[in-house]
Parts: sequence; C-alpha cells; structure tokens
Amino acid sequence: MDFQEQAHQHSQIRETLGAAITEQRRIDPAAFKSDRLCPAGCWLHGEGGKRWAGNHAFLSLLEAHREFHAAAGAVAEQVGRGQFAEAQRGLRNGMPFAQALADLTLAFRRMKTAATTLAA
Repeated sequence: MDFQEQAHQHSQIRETLGAAITEQRRIDPAAFKSDRLCPAGCWLHGEGGKRWAGNHAFLSLLEAHREFHAAAGAVAEQVGRGQFAEAQRGLRNGMPFAQALADLTLAFRRMKTAATTLAA
C-alpha cells in the first residue's frame, strides 16, 4: 500500500466536491460515504486488516478513514440535495471535513512510518 499516494487520492476528494459545488452539479453521495469502496478502504478492510489488526497506527488509520468518509459523505449529501452554499461552507478550514482530512493525512503518515519500521 502506498500510503502517501492514498493520502493524495483522498485530498483529491476535496477537489471533486469543490468542482461539483462550483458547477452546481449534483452527485451521488453513496460513493463518498462508504469507507470500503476506495482502494485504501479495500486494503483496510481486507489485506491490511489481516496483517495489521491490533496495531495502533493501523487502528488509528482505520478510524480516521471512517471519519473522513463520513464527513465527505455529509458534504456530498448537501451537494446531492442542491445545497451548494452549505456544502461550500462544509469544505472550509475548521469544519468537520477539513479536520477529518487533516487527521486522515496524519494517520496515513503514521501508518507509513509503522510499516517501514516493522519491515526493517
């Protein structure tokens, strides 16, 4: 698992939501809500869970990933309902989505460190 790449991919979700807001294009929130559909989620709930279950960094990443998708799903639901101004506010710094993204990025970094340390 390339943790740095996955952190980048998840930061791109902010761009995707922002573009939908700017274009006032409704989206399906289901794809944003699930923490099991993206490559990181598949790894976390599959191979990663088998290999790293019980590891503190892994468990922190699992929780941060779940919280990120819940926050992304909440913004996506607003976009899906056509509540573009509310969704735009939801992407601002200090809001749950921004905090969840920051927490997830940190969790990916910590998992990368743990994986590198244990592999050595």
